[in-house]
Amino acid sequence: MTNLRRSLATAAVLAAAGAAGTLINPTPALASTPPSCGSVRQIGTTRVLTVGGMQAASVKQYYGCGYNYAYIYVWEQYRDTHSNWDLYVHVIDHTDSGSDYGVGELNNTTRAELWGAPAPTAAHCTHVTGYLNSTGGSTSTVC
Repeated sequence: MTNLRRSLATAAVLAAAGAAGTLINPTPALASTPPSCGSVRQIGTTRVLTVGGMQAASVKQYYGCGYNYAYIYVWEQYRDTHSNWDLYVHVIDHTDSGSDYGVGELNNTTRAELWGAPAPTAAHCTHVTGYLNSTGGSTSTVC
């Protein structure tokens, strides 16, 4: 085998191995932590928002430091095809469904994620609702 062929073959093997590594070891994106609490854990289910047929964002509820937190993350494929968007998340307390707790809101933004404020709702049944522009969805209820 000539040096050129050997170099090309080696490059092809390395490229294939690199691509396979991406497919074999998919690491899920992990949320950052809210500014007010360094240790949170997800509670309830994740709600995926679909906008225009595209899976565009995840809505989640977290608990930590004695509070519930609303969270929304805008997926890369949506960010890559839109110049800006509006985000809104909040915690719904089932004992007081007329109020929004732990609100987070950004308008005309390009940020990928948004944490709501700490919601003093940990002692009650709650869920989180989030919106990407006008499309919204809710997580499961956690008691």
